[in-house]
Amino acid sequence: MSFEPPAPGEETAAEVECPCLEGGRRRFPARAVRFRPAVYGVAVRDGKVLLGRSVFTGLLDIPGGAVEPWELLEEGLRREFREETGVEPEPLELFHFSESFFAIYGHPFHSLRFYFLVRVPEDATFTPQRTEITDLQWIDIRTVMESQFAPGDLDILRKALERASRWERP
Repeated sequence: MSFEPPAPGEETAAEVECPCLEGGRRRFPARAVRFRPAVYGVAVRDGKVLLGRSVFTGLLDIPGGAVEPWELLEEGLRREFREETGVEPEPLELFHFSESFFAIYGHPFHSLRFYFLVRVPEDATFTPQRTEITDLQWIDIRTVMESQFAPGDLDILRKALERASRWERP
């Protein structure tokens, strides 16, 4: 199978529909969409995962966010996790990738999301970044309704729990 780029002046998609972080959906000109790589750190301890509550959506959220153009993925992961939790993570394994379109404050993005298992110190004291998350807790995801998570996050967290057993310390 080969890919033929569009001829000069030919458009492949005129518009892209994006769910908006602040609610609803909106169509944007395809040329306005920008790539947004992001990294997320899933910390697992005793069958629970470390989650915050998003100030944007009110949903449970995995610590992480956008990678700066000058950062490698693990650098962005360490920075974002530290900013949102106040704790330096130890990246263990890149275990999941997903992509989608979304918009925030009228700006459309093609989101490329990389998920890492991370380890945090046993005695860590977490300090949530109040501009993004309201609190941080170790949560047993089996006790939380699916509607409390962004679409797809619950499956990612289940996958993380399965993978985490490989990294448990004796």
